[in-house]
Amino acid sequence: MSLFGVKERKEIKELNIQIDSLQKKILEIKVKEDQLLDIIQKKDIKIENIENIEKISKSPHDRQFEKITLEFDKVKTENINLKKSNEKFKLENVKLIAENRETIEKIIEIEKRANSLRLENKVLKQPKESKNTQKKFRYRVLIKDLYSARKHDEFKKICENSGLLYVSELKNINFEKLIEDGISKTKMNNAKNEYIKFKNDEFNPEIEEYLVYGHKVSKVFFRYRSFVSYLAEAGIKFISQLENFDFKDLEGESFTSAQIEKMKEKMTKYNKLRKK
Repeated sequence: MSLFGVKERKEIKELNIQIDSLQKKILEIKVKEDQLLDIIQKKDIKIENIENIEKISKSPHDRQFEKITLEFDKVKTENINLKKSNEKFKLENVKLIAENRETIEKIIEIEKRANSLRLENKVLKQPKESKNTQKKFRYRVLIKDLYSARKHDEFKKICENSGLLYVSELKNINFEKLIEDGISKTKMNNAKNEYIKFKNDEFNPEIEEYLVYGHKVSKVFFRYRSFVSYLAEAGIKFISQLENFDFKDLEGESFTSAQIEKMKEKMTKYNKLRKK
C-alpha cells in the first residue's frame, strides 16, 4: 500500500518531473558552456596571432608595404570584430553560469518541498478526530497543572506530601478534613470547587486542549528550537501528533545523533508521565 494519498503522489510526481527537466537543462547549459569556453580560447589565440601580424605589418622595410598595409587594415578590422565577438561570448558564458546556479538552487528548493510533502503526508495519515470524539481525553492532568495558581500552593503541598500526583487521584480525598492540616476554609473551598468543576468538564480551554492533544511541542521541546521549527513546517503543533513520528527522519537533517536520542527520551518520559 502506498504511503501517500492521490494528491500527494501526483504532486511529488510533478516535482520529480520538474527535477528531471531542470537536471537535463543543467547538462545542456554545461555542454553549451564548454563550447563557449572552447570558442573563446580559439578566438583568444586568433586575436594573439592577428596582433603579431600587426607588429610585422608595421615594418617600413617590407617590399610589399602597400599590399601589407591594405592587409593590415583588413586584419585590424577583423581583430576588432573578433574582440567584440569574444567579449560577447564571455558575457554569454557568465550568463549561462548564473542560470546554471539558479537552476541548481531551484532543484534544491523543489527537493526540500518534496521532503516536506512526505512528512506532511505522514501527519495527514494519522487518524483525524471528528467533533463527536473531541471529548476523548488521552492525557492525564497533573495536580500542579490544574492548581497552577499561587492561591493553591498550600493545597498542592498537602497533595505532594500525601503522594498524590494526578487530579484523578483526588476522588478519594476528603476536602473538609484538609482544614485539620492547617489550610483555611476559603482555600479548601477553592480547591474543592476547582475539582468539582473539573469533574463536570468545566475547565479552561487550555486544559481541555491538553487533555485531547497533549502539550504544544513548543512547550515540551523549548530547548530544541530547530526541532520545533522543523515540526512547524510539517504542520505539527501538539504532542499527540508525534505518536507515529519516526525520529529516524531527523538523521538526514541538521540534528546530531545525541540530540535525536535526547529528544526521543524526552518524548518517552512525557508519555510515561502524562499519557493514559
